[in-house]
Amino acid sequence: MKKALLTLALSTCLAACGGSDKSAKNDDQIKIGILTDSPVAGATYIVNGNNDNTKKTNANGEFEYQDGDVITFKIGDIEIGTVQGLARVTPNELVDEDLNADERNKRIINLLIFLQSLDIDEDKETIQIPDDVSTLSPSAIDFSNTTSDFRERLQGQIINIPEIASNIVVSEEQAKEHFSSSLLKDIQGVWYAKNDESEIVLFIGENGEYMLGEPIPNEPNSSSNGMEYAKINLDALSGSLYASSINITTPVIDTNEDWGLLDHGESRSMKLSFDGSILKISEAENPDESAEFTRVPRNNSGIVGAWQSSSGKQIFVFNSNNTFIMVDAVGDDQPDPYDGPCGGPGIEYGRYQLRDNKLFVTTPLSIDTNGCAGLSNTDAHLGLPLQISTQSLSFTVADEGTFTLTRMN
Repeated sequence: MKKALLTLALSTCLAACGGSDKSAKNDDQIKIGILTDSPVAGATYIVNGNNDNTKKTNANGEFEYQDGDVITFKIGDIEIGTVQGLARVTPNELVDEDLNADERNKRIINLLIFLQSLDIDEDKETIQIPDDVSTLSPSAIDFSNTTSDFRERLQGQIINIPEIASNIVVSEEQAKEHFSSSLLKDIQGVWYAKNDESEIVLFIGENGEYMLGEPIPNEPNSSSNGMEYAKINLDALSGSLYASSINITTPVIDTNEDWGLLDHGESRSMKLSFDGSILKISEAENPDESAEFTRVPRNNSGIVGAWQSSSGKQIFVFNSNNTFIMVDAVGDDQPDPYDGPCGGPGIEYGRYQLRDNKLFVTTPLSIDTNGCAGLSNTDAHLGLPLQISTQSLSFTVADEGTFTLTRMN
């Protein structure tokens, strides 16, 4: 992703997936969607207006649908929105997108407040709707009201629901913060994108710290081959995204010039959306310039997939086409006491093979911007003794010891 973000057309099978393309499609297949701010359990949903086809979302906020279905969600007698069947439904999707921006935002906020205030579960990972919400009055719950008026009216309603122990309506700021933190939780993990020019590995941690590495195989000597490390700041209501140095454990790193989420260390105004499978990041001022990421799947055997060092600051993605990407926010972590480190943060991109329980890496690497760190100075071309289990990968480097990575995603 450079300053004008690359429009990344995903191939039918991403290099990291190792799976096959299934062209057959059954339009009548039952699909599973999720109703979420956090997953909303106990919400009623009606399929295609058929009251005989009324169910409730399960403990994970899941509902069933088929392609083309129209789903109406309700809490008791309160209708909260109607959508086409989707894999991921949030208040953003439930509120009419044809409303003007201010009115739409107000209604989304009111709906967030409504759902979160009805939660009887102190665990903020889910929203559990009370079994009996029959006392909620449709005449009192109007999402078009001002937020202050909406909160006041809702307060008068929830005191009549015994299961809600606190009986306190959440604030606007609490509702928006919860919505953003829930989205951040949903997009944690390792993501991958590829086009004809570059490949991108994006890791998002649980506290919002991210690492991004983008090798440009056709331009191995480009100074834009590099990585970023910073913190994602996300507003789920607007989709606004920017990178910053606030509350991260390592200073901001930006070695890829004007590619990625930073421009020579300065934050850029971006937008983020997530439909349950595709993570899309685009320029705020130029939304056609975007990148689409798919989560790197977890395989419980073999080397293909994403791996993390014990420090959490080094990520390896081994692809099924025998290429690998290392995103390194550390560099040389065993510097010479007199000469200092021989490599800094950067990326590696190259080819690998597994033979006779050894990891072989073709040298010189196609791209190597972290100096002596990583696999470039390990005699990996001769083969590193390797052990792979369900959870970990260990390789041994002569005179340096054994290094263990943990399987991710």
